[in-house]
Amino acid sequence: MLDLSLKSIAQKENLHIRSDASLMDLIRLMNTNGRGVVAVLKDNKAIGIMTERDVVELLYSGIDLNEKVDGHAKKALVSTRGDRTLGYAINLTLENNIRRVIVTDEGDNFLGIVTQQDLLRFLEEDFYRLSIKVKHIIRKAGHLISVSTEETLNCVLKKMIENKISAVPVIRDGEAVGIITEKDILKLACENVSSGDRVDKYMSSPVDTASPDTPLVEVVEVMNFKNIRRMVVVNGEGIAINVVTIRDVIENFEGDYNKFLERKLRNAKEILNMLPEMLIEVTDTGEEQLIIWANDKVIEQFGRGILDKPVTGFFPAGSWDRIYGTLIKLNRIEHIKIKKDDRIFELSGFFLKIYGEKEKGRVQLILRDITEDIKSSSVDPLTNIYNRRFINGFLIKEIDRCKRSDRHLSIVISDIDNFKTINDSYGHLSGDTVLKTVSTLMTNAFRNLDVVGRYGGDEFMIILPETTNKTASQIIERFRKKIENTEITLPKGMNVKVTFSFGIATFPDDGTLVDDLLVAADERLYKVKGSGKNKIACR
Repeated sequence: MLDLSLKSIAQKENLHIRSDASLMDLIRLMNTNGRGVVAVLKDNKAIGIMTERDVVELLYSGIDLNEKVDGHAKKALVSTRGDRTLGYAINLTLENNIRRVIVTDEGDNFLGIVTQQDLLRFLEEDFYRLSIKVKHIIRKAGHLISVSTEETLNCVLKKMIENKISAVPVIRDGEAVGIITEKDILKLACENVSSGDRVDKYMSSPVDTASPDTPLVEVVEVMNFKNIRRMVVVNGEGIAINVVTIRDVIENFEGDYNKFLERKLRNAKEILNMLPEMLIEVTDTGEEQLIIWANDKVIEQFGRGILDKPVTGFFPAGSWDRIYGTLIKLNRIEHIKIKKDDRIFELSGFFLKIYGEKEKGRVQLILRDITEDIKSSSVDPLTNIYNRRFINGFLIKEIDRCKRSDRHLSIVISDIDNFKTINDSYGHLSGDTVLKTVSTLMTNAFRNLDVVGRYGGDEFMIILPETTNKTASQIIERFRKKIENTEITLPKGMNVKVTFSFGIATFPDDGTLVDDLLVAADERLYKVKGSGKNKIACR
C-alpha cells in the first residue's frame, strides 16, 4: 500500500472553490463534502487552503460570512506531485505537522486533496500485524479537554481555538455522553444556530469509545467504517480520560517511513526550530532529492514553497551535484561555501542511508549566512566595492588562469584628480560622497566579469579579464568621458565635477607576474598625473 500513487487516491469533487466565492459558500461546501478542508483555486491552481479549524476561528471572531474567501485563505500551502507515493505523503504530513496535502500535476494544476483519513483507509490492513494498543499512543491519561452538558456552543468554540483541537467531548458525571466536532460546528453555522445555545441540544451521541487496552487495529477499523477522526478513551469504570485521533494512529504506524522517524527524538523538530542556524532535510529517492522539511528560520526567509520541491530548485544545480557527490562518497560535508541569490552561505551536513524501497537516504543540512562576514573581509565599508585585500587575491588567481589558458588580462590603476582640493574646500564628508558616487558609477559602467575595487584613499583598481591593451584603452576612455561629464551633488547641495587619471598594464605584454603589472600600471598613472591629468596611459 505504501507504493500507491497519490493521484490514484486524491479526491477532487466538492473539495475546491473559486477565490472570489464567499465564506458562506465555502462553509456550505465544506459541510457537503464532510472532509474538513477546501482548496481555494485561481486558474485551476491552488492559492490557499481553508480547514474546519480556520472556519471555527472565523465564526468565533464574528467575521461577516459574506466576505470573499481569498482574503482569509492565508494558511501556507504544502503540496506534492501526484506521482509521489502514499508512504511519502505519510512522511510529509508528519514532518510538517499537517493533516492534509494538496496534490498537483507537473504544471502545479490542482488534482485533489489527500487527508490523513485517506491514508488511514488505505493502511488498515497493515495495522493487523501490529500489537500496539491505545495506551501506547495516547499522550497523557487524564488530560481531557471537555465541556459539560449545560455549557454553550460558544464555550466549545473557545476551547477548540485555545487548545488547537478539533473535537470536544461532552461530559456528565465523568462519562462521555456526546461530542462536538469542527464538522458539527460547520453544520450548525449553515443552519444559523446561535452559539449561545447549550451543547446538549446539538452534540453527536452516542460517542464511540475505546479502552486503553483496545488494540490499535480495532480503532482503525471503527474510524474507517464510521468515517470519524477520533474516539474517546475511557477507563475501566467508563470515565472519559482522553481522546485518540487519526494523527495519533498514523504517527505510530510502523511502515518503512516511520521506522526512520522512530529513530528520532519525539521533540527533535521543536528543538531544531529553536536553533539560530538554518536547517534543511532532504529525502533521497535514488532518482531525485526533495526538500521534505525545513526549520522555521528557513521557512521565514524562503517560504513553504520550497517543500516537496527538488533541492536543485533551492541550490544551483551545479553546486548541488558537487555537494551530493561528496555526501554519497564521504557521508558528510563541512564548511562548503555556496551562493544563493545575493547571499552567501556556509553549508555543512551529513547523509544517512535508509535501506527502503522508496527512500535511499536522508540528507541533513546546516546553513549559516556568512554574507556579512564575507563583505567585512572583502568589501570596502565606505564605497561598498571590493577592498585591496580581495583585489590582490583575485589578481593572483586571474594571472594563474591566464598562464594556463594563454589569455590576456588588463589591470587599471586610477585615482581622482585633485581630490585633496575637494576635502580642503568642502570637507571630508563631501570627499566621502564623491568616493561613494564614483564607486557606484564604476560598478555600473563595467561588465559583470570585470572587478572593481578601492585600492586605498582615492585610488581604485579595475581588473579586466579576457581584455587586450587596446580594448582596455577603449573601455576606460568611455568611462573617463562619462566621469568628467557627471555632476556630483554634495551634502550641502552644491554640485561638483571630478576627473580621473588612468594607468593600464596588460598580461603578458607588460609582464607575467603580479608585481610586474602593478609597477607598470602605477608608473603610467604617475606619468599621466605629471602631464596634465584626466588622461589614459597604456604604453
